[in-house]
Amino acid sequence: MNRKSNNSRKANRILNRLILYSLTSLALVGGFGVLTVWMRHQTSQTANRLHAIEQKIVEERRWLSQLDVQLAIGMSTDRLMDLNRKLNLGLREPVYNQIVHVTENVELRLYEKSANSVFTASLSTVN
Repeated sequence: MNRKSNNSRKANRILNRLILYSLTSLALVGGFGVLTVWMRHQTSQTANRLHAIEQKIVEERRWLSQLDVQLAIGMSTDRLMDLNRKLNLGLREPVYNQIVHVTENVELRLYEKSANSVFTASLSTVN
């Protein structure tokens, strides 16, 4: 009887370990599955937020281009002369040689101007 109960205990220990390992592996696989679903959900939410931001940028660029068109219309020579007549400002139309045409890249010129001012300011603080 002692030998039979000893064999029975060994079988129970093996069975208990097998059940424990099975439950542990099931928990690990389940946890990995939940983690994968959560990561995909986070990726989806981030993609939706990015798409909304991109749409907002496109909308703002469209609005900015509309403002540029309105500004160009408002600053046109014909419009300014019309306002001059309507408001009785008494301004004369500029002579052609009074108009300065900028042929170089304005953005590059402004960048160089600001870079030079930063450079000279840094030199004056060093001395």
